[in-house]
Amino acid sequence: MTEHKFNSISELAEHLKISRTTLYRRANLSDINLTGVYSDKQLELLSSVHQTVQQLNSSTEQTGQLSEQTEQQIKFLNKEISAKDKQIKFLSDQLKEKDLQISLLNKNLDQAQQLQLIAEQRLTETKDNLIEYQEKENHTKKGFWSKIFK
Repeated sequence: MTEHKFNSISELAEHLKISRTTLYRRANLSDINLTGVYSDKQLELLSSVHQTVQQLNSSTEQTGQLSEQTEQQIKFLNKEISAKDKQIKFLSDQLKEKDLQISLLNKNLDQAQQLQLIAEQRLTETKDNLIEYQEKENHTKKGFWSKIFK
């Protein structure tokens, strides 16, 4: 660790290329006593404190901007979620309506099948009755002489 000796505060300020006021302020921020002998680390702190403060200020500004952007994004996403919830409710209602329609269609289909079965049964009965009637008619139509000589 190298130590650097400066004869005055002005000489140190010139070496760091900053004003004496800035040197005192940086020394206070970094808790460095201005004794005339400084380590490499102390010189680095004195020369970079301003950059660190600027970085902190810049970082704070960026954080503020980021938090504003984040808030805007959260608001936007909340609106999107609300819109999607409304769409889901609408689609759910439509699905319930379609389920009801399907249920009614199935009921109507069952009724139609029952009516068709009844119609086929009646048609079969009517056909059987007609055949039976035709057979009776054919047997009962005997000629005049056949009725007499029975």
